[in-house]
Amino acid sequence: MNKLNKRQIIILAVTAMVALYAAYDLLIAGPTGGKTKIEAKPVEIESFVNTIRNDLAKAKATGVDIYIAARAETEWNRSPFWEETSYREFVGKETGGVVKAKIIYSGYVEAGRKKMAIINGWEYEAGESLDLKGYSLKSISPSRVLIINRNTFSELYVPIQE
Repeated sequence: MNKLNKRQIIILAVTAMVALYAAYDLLIAGPTGGKTKIEAKPVEIESFVNTIRNDLAKAKATGVDIYIAARAETEWNRSPFWEETSYREFVGKETGGVVKAKIIYSGYVEAGRKKMAIINGWEYEAGESLDLKGYSLKSISPSRVLIINRNTFSELYVPIQE
């Protein structure tokens, strides 16, 4: 066997010390690890609870606290954590598949030959399907857009809302 260099000797010595400490802790010190268990006396616990109870009784709820508690208890009409498509699917399931689509045409952009409409906060070109399931954009003008429902083949003119 080759001679061990200084680094290997140090590693072996540290490993041996850790093994000796583990054996001592497991076998000699026992399951408590050589530490005594501190138990709280019932009188101390009771005085602590009474102190907390008295402090809470002294604190009066302000108008802001009451408002926050009332708002926290009310049901949400719409979860702020859902994106729009998941919310629409959820509402569709709750209402038996009937979702009343709200379409807001809020902007018109023309750059050269390219015309774009801003509908419900999203940009669309003529011929594209809308984020609303079953609807597509047929034509765009500065004052209104023509939207087609692909399920019923009905046409809907939506004026711009500024």
